[in-house]
Amino acid sequence: MVLTICLSACSKDDGNETPTPTPTPVPESISAPPSSYTKKVVLEYHTAAWCGTCPDSEIKRQQVMDNYPNRLIPVAIHQSDAMQIPLFLTLDATFSSNPAYGMINRMPSLGNVLLNRTQWLSNATTQMNGVAKCGLAILSKVSGNNATIEVQASFREALTGDHRLTVYLVEHEVSGTGSGYDQMNTYNTDPSSPYYNRGNPIVGYKHPYIVRKVLTANLGDAIESSKTVAGGLLKRNLTADLTGMDKTKTYVIAFVNKVGTSSTTHEILNAQMALVGKLKNWD
Repeated sequence: MVLTICLSACSKDDGNETPTPTPTPVPESISAPPSSYTKKVVLEYHTAAWCGTCPDSEIKRQQVMDNYPNRLIPVAIHQSDAMQIPLFLTLDATFSSNPAYGMINRMPSLGNVLLNRTQWLSNATTQMNGVAKCGLAILSKVSGNNATIEVQASFREALTGDHRLTVYLVEHEVSGTGSGYDQMNTYNTDPSSPYYNRGNPIVGYKHPYIVRKVLTANLGDAIESSKTVAGGLLKRNLTADLTGMDKTKTYVIAFVNKVGTSSTTHEILNAQMALVGKLKNWD
């Protein structure tokens, strides 16, 4: 028996076994904010299942994402199809709308806020080169079909004006049946397009980055002026019903935006994007 115990002990300590790595614990809370932040850009673009040129918007959107990995935050606003929500009416009344057009941080270019998709990359580049006046962090937890969400925003300098926190729930690759989901495709006969021979309409099309719900007011909830000062920290808690959504492809998108008095005087200052049930800390 003594011999057996000794041999067993030796076999465990002979150095031939691969040690089991200690798992890195997932943070359960948002950390203290840093002194600076990465500038991120929100692309809010109008699209529709009935719009034949809208598939090309996804190519132009992906070009920006490829040029700026993890810094371009895409938001698809559907209109007059099965995926439209009341947010569309608010944005249409505030900025106007046009399928295959979009806004880059809601900032105007040559006097226009709604930009043709060929303008997205150059205007996103301009915004990426700006200095971030604030940063955001998101922590959400999921239980069944319910999510509890904490959003924090930290400010580097004092801001003046009407600043708000807006939070979207965005689902990626949504598909359905019928004309409200089947994507019309002008490029079905264009051999130079990735959508060549995909059908017109494209049945079973997976619609990317759709705003499914707005967890704040459509133009955001007011941020107290006592928070928009150097070193100010905003904390907000929200809840969301995820029924019918694919939790592996649903994101919380939060941004600090300034509300203006005309379509060309609004601005998104910075944003953050996190998969539901995950922590996205400051960066």
